[in-house]
Amino acid sequence: MLSRAFLLAALLLLAVAARAQSLVMYSSAHTAPKQFADGGRASGYAVNLGVAILRRAGFEPETRALPWARAIKEVEAGRGVLAPVFSRTPEREQLFLFSLPVLEDAVVLVQDAARPFPFATPRDLIGKRVGTTRAARFGAELNAVLPQLRINEDGEPPQRLAMLLAGRLDAAVIAGGEQAVRYNAQRAGIALSRLRIVGNPLLLDSNHFAIARAHPEAEAIMARINAAISRMKAERSLQRRLDDYRARY
Repeated sequence: MLSRAFLLAALLLLAVAARAQSLVMYSSAHTAPKQFADGGRASGYAVNLGVAILRRAGFEPETRALPWARAIKEVEAGRGVLAPVFSRTPEREQLFLFSLPVLEDAVVLVQDAARPFPFATPRDLIGKRVGTTRAARFGAELNAVLPQLRINEDGEPPQRLAMLLAGRLDAAVIAGGEQAVRYNAQRAGIALSRLRIVGNPLLLDSNHFAIARAHPEAEAIMARINAAISRMKAERSLQRRLDDYRARY
């Protein structure tokens, strides 16, 4: 009887696995510890969380870490979904369907501790040399002043922090809060004491999955993802998983 029950359970698991739909999930290769390439493999706390959600939605995710601008283009072309790392803007809303919010990240401003300047609002950055991730967009207040900043878009945060201390930037924008600054300073061989993290975050950035509106299954895929997010939030397992994944970096 036990062996029969075991066999039935195994057959059920195989049937569920066979029904799982493959889905490519794109992320950035250069935004550690949130999303990055580790030996060519997509990694980071948001990537780990995204995989867990997609599996709960009945998908078998295939992860790909690319330069951020290229990852966005791949999804825009209908080749998969963006990991839950995408910020909503009116311009992006025209091209993409967004999921329910998945996580909220602090976006912080970092200065050279030897060259601090007063900062209260994004308008205090007008005319200054500011480093950001290539193709990144943030909250409305910061986005509104971006054309008036001397923006330098780079590949990854360690490079940005090195440019800041070399005097090539006045400030660096880092997503992921103090944890991300500490992690990337270590990667760049920079003592945290040489950096000044402005006291209040620039914004708390709500992050989402996204899929191209032109994707033939966009609404059906996003409905399944949203159902999984809602279930995991109701069970309070979403935040527990996020806390666990963040603690690994």
